[in-house]
Amino acid sequence: MGGFSVKALWAFMRSVYVAWRLDSPLRHKDVQMVIYRQIYFTGAQALRLIALFATIIGVLTVSQSASQLQRFGGSDAIGPLLIAAIVRELGPLVTVLIVTARSVTAVASELASMNSNGEIDSLRACGVSPLSYLVVPRIIAGSVATLILAMHFVWISLLVGFVSSQLIVDIPLAKFILSVTSSLTMMDLFIFFIKTFFLGFVVFLAATFSGMRTTGASYEIPVATTRAVMWSFMTSLAFQIFISAAYYLYQMQMRGWSNFL
Repeated sequence: MGGFSVKALWAFMRSVYVAWRLDSPLRHKDVQMVIYRQIYFTGAQALRLIALFATIIGVLTVSQSASQLQRFGGSDAIGPLLIAAIVRELGPLVTVLIVTARSVTAVASELASMNSNGEIDSLRACGVSPLSYLVVPRIIAGSVATLILAMHFVWISLLVGFVSSQLIVDIPLAKFILSVTSSLTMMDLFIFFIKTFFLGFVVFLAATFSGMRTTGASYEIPVATTRAVMWSFMTSLAFQIFISAAYYLYQMQMRGWSNFL
């Protein structure tokens, strides 16, 4: 099995792009069905797990902060707090980690198994590009499903956060909604999109790359799965930290805090 080198990954990405341009796989009904099935597996079947984690995060975020905010007369800051904690940070991070643990492992092991069983060679023998039929739809579906799951995570967490806040702060629903919506900016939405859709693209690219980059030996299946998860986790955490750090440094500069940098 080849190593997970940057050069090999770049060559794989170029091959996927060439297959995309030459075959236009999205026009084929078979590829569309692969996309639908992958979205169903990655997105729909993970909704209960996402709802569970969203509920836990929503309760913990409000319970740990609302009482302190009320003590200092800052109940109006619940909205900005939830936007910062859930929309910008925890929502994208937890969603991508769940997708990595659940779907990236499945995709990497599935492709490695197909390679081991000779199914990928059979596709080539039939004149079907494995990149167009197997890789492209899984990357697209994974990116879309990650974004959809993160959106569900956010609204469930905010709803649970409001219910939890009633036990501590007793803030009216209209005031809570106004506090949240007034704190939500286009920059927050942009960061949310980058951290979900783009990271979904990255982790599924790592999954397909690991699954396809095997020689066909059965013992390489767990190796491919482990490698895909490892690189997905590392990439997710590094990218999340980088985007968050860049955002907060930008905010500090915009507010005139550059002297503290």
